[in-house]
Amino acid sequence: MRKIIASANTTLDGFMEGPNGEGDLGWLMPYVPDGLADNARLLGEETDAILLGRSTYGGFAGFWPTQEGEFADLMNLSPKYVFAAEGALPEVPWGTFGNAHLIDRDVEARVRAMKAEDGKDMVILASGGLVSSFLGLGLVDELRTVVCPVVLGAGKPYLRGVGRAVELELVEAKPYPKGAVSLTYRVSS
Repeated sequence: MRKIIASANTTLDGFMEGPNGEGDLGWLMPYVPDGLADNARLLGEETDAILLGRSTYGGFAGFWPTQEGEFADLMNLSPKYVFAAEGALPEVPWGTFGNAHLIDRDVEARVRAMKAEDGKDMVILASGGLVSSFLGLGLVDELRTVVCPVVLGAGKPYLRGVGRAVELELVEAKPYPKGAVSLTYRVSS
């Protein structure tokens, strides 16, 4: 059975975006280079599908399809599954790649069917609302969070409204040179 791995960067106080709204990621930029090799391994070797929430899709689709290089290829060539409320998005283009698919109904059943298919694991990139919803449904198998040594005090929290307690088992803690720490947790409940 395929796993769903949730992967995100947060501040020490749990925010994935700063207080200035969508895309307020200036706090994150100094720490991105440290995790590139791990992210490339996650996208290139461990997983074969990217799952995105509506907001993250909007930001990524406006950026990645115009980029070039090895990491851009990992983002652009993998199939993407975009989750949104029914009717919230009419379509989900990804530049000229044509490999993004909208899932806006029967979400839990479709995701459980995807997990039962053959293939590598799947990854949710950022998409805090999607991760929170999937955690509440018992669909996430692993959380990989890079905690950056920044406290914002306000912003968009990564996990919110999960709706139930979720127990985690620490699998790995890996420090990066600039002080960020990659934490990998297995969902045990």
